[in-house]
Amino acid sequence: MSRFWVVSRKQWRLGAIAVVAVMVAAAFWRYETLRTERETQAAVQAVRVIHMVTGEFKTKLENGQEMEVYRFDPGTVFANDGERVELRIRGVNGNQHDFVIEGLNLRGKVEKNKETVVSFTAKEGIYRIVCLTHSDASHEGPMIGYIVVD
Repeated sequence: MSRFWVVSRKQWRLGAIAVVAVMVAAAFWRYETLRTERETQAAVQAVRVIHMVTGEFKTKLENGQEMEVYRFDPGTVFANDGERVELRIRGVNGNQHDFVIEGLNLRGKVEKNKETVVSFTAKEGIYRIVCLTHSDASHEGPMIGYIVVD
């Protein structure tokens, strides 16, 4: 004895609607996935601008001697791993600050009332910005800033 399955027009329509609904849902899901990937790539390729300035503190010691120290302000800046970074340092105090960013092999010079721009791609780690002009206490330092990349 053979059994046949008879499909009515109503069942065909419901089946076709179900297939179309699944296809639309799959297309929407794929579109959202591609859109999110494009936005993520665009965010990674965008340049993050970080501003710093050179600053100076002065004080008079008990013996009447004046003491000056220089610093980067803010002293610590943050970036994300893989981010393109444009570090802009404006000279406010001091005539000239030659500096090196350890671990990134970048060098530069900040002059009073001028802005120095250094660009790099951030890699996870902590990097010191060391002013070579004010490297220790005998040279009104140390003048050190930090770049923290997570």
